[in-house]
Amino acid sequence: SSLLVKLLAASSKFDEAITNCLVVLGNLGEQFPTDVSPTGAVNELSVVIETLLENNITRERFKLLPPMTNKTKINAMKFMNMAGQYSLVSRPMLLPLLGCQMLRLTV
Repeated sequence: SSLLVKLLAASSKFDEAITNCLVVLGNLGEQFPTDVSPTGAVNELSVVIETLLENNITRERFKLLPPMTNKTKINAMKFMNMAGQYSLVSRPMLLPLLGCQMLRLTV
């Protein structure tokens, strides 16, 4: 699946590459909306910031977290990373949601 995503992106089919990533992410248990509004992105960022503050997750504490070992989460991170790269071109409002979910999986 990652090869297909990379091939689609190499052919400038960024929207198809993102759609493929989102399908894989759904199979890994990570759901994302197909249409993201600026308000939805801001709300998501606010929730994550509040969660980090409530749990006293500082930059220093974040750096000290142990390496991720859950293979499902690692694969999800890989596909969120790819979707994030391509969303800059095709679906920029998806990027904050991807970043927030990556933080949630990490912490």
